[in-house]
Amino acid sequence: MKKVICSLCHGRGGDVIITCSNCYGSGYDPEEDKPFAQCHTCYGEGDEHADICPRCGGDGYYYVDEDEDEDEDEDEDEDEDEDEDEDEDEDEDEAKL
Repeated sequence: MKKVICSLCHGRGGDVIITCSNCYGSGYDPEEDKPFAQCHTCYGEGDEHADICPRCGGDGYYYVDEDEDEDEDEDEDEDEDEDEDEDEDEDEDEAKL
């Protein structure tokens, strides 16, 4: 297991701004009958302030499996290689014209 600093609260453990769980950041209450009723949770801001970070539970860090982290890096590398191949193919097609 690898100890990772929480990217949501940047290691502070709290006092984070998260997307409103009621309106999902829109600022409008989806439960209201009025079309543009202000959200009562975030008061139209679209954000909520959390005293305790929901990702790390206030610790400022969390643990990840090192194997999972390596797998994600490999997947990203493969995606980048595919993107480069597509770009090269497009360049070759343009050169033929």
